[in-house]
Amino acid sequence: MSACSGLAPEAGGIKIDGLSVELGGKSILSEVSFEIEPGSFLYVIGRNGAGKSTLCKCVAGVIRGYRGELFIGGRQASSLSARDRSRAVAYVPQSSPGDVPYIVSDFMEMSRYPWRGMASEADDRRAVSEAMELTDITFLAGRRLSSLSGGERQKVMIASAIAQETRTILMDEPTTYLDYAHQVETVDVMARVNRERGVTIMVVTHDVNLAMALSGKVVALAGGRVLWTGLPSGLLEPGRLEGIFGVPFRHYGSESGGGQILAPQRSRL
Repeated sequence: MSACSGLAPEAGGIKIDGLSVELGGKSILSEVSFEIEPGSFLYVIGRNGAGKSTLCKCVAGVIRGYRGELFIGGRQASSLSARDRSRAVAYVPQSSPGDVPYIVSDFMEMSRYPWRGMASEADDRRAVSEAMELTDITFLAGRRLSSLSGGERQKVMIASAIAQETRTILMDEPTTYLDYAHQVETVDVMARVNRERGVTIMVVTHDVNLAMALSGKVVALAGGRVLWTGLPSGLLEPGRLEGIFGVPFRHYGSESGGGQILAPQRSRL
């Protein structure tokens, strides 16, 4: 992690207390409360419409019209300027832009804007280069973003978030457009960034196997409320996933070992 970061090493946590959001007169989140310890993983799971992406956007600052308390790195989020928040939190949205008229290297350099005036050009180049190497996209540097596949654009977005050098990274469905090989690569990258740089990572996902692949904490949302919180191993408890997703799941593998896979089952016809 670059010395240019203005946040203390312990300033990567998130605390949410009684967060509620209404959009278009409809309640999307209601009294959501949980905490992410600095340097940890947290997975937010749930069905479509559970409020997962809305929660992610609140933390990222995309949605500001909420009730309740939200703290980022120990600071009240509402007190942070847009630039302060960008130095604290990087956000990888669910969909990546396909019509941006920039080549990848130029797009990556934009992620360094929050540090302008605080970091040298050498720091910026190093941060971008390291992030591209870590995510294995250096060969895309001269390509136009609009010419990339969905999976390649998603990797660029993840690399940009890493280059931003924040203490917290938010990822909304980060593996949606990736094939299995690139999903594994992305999981490895996330683990390395967390382990080597102490970055707090919050992942919104439908993929319960992603939560099982890495240590961390799980928050399950249903109807905009917290339905369950616990360790990934708790997802193996009978009926747990059916209660969250509304369909039964089958567990393949040993509960005490690796190689575990959770798969939804077809309803009886």
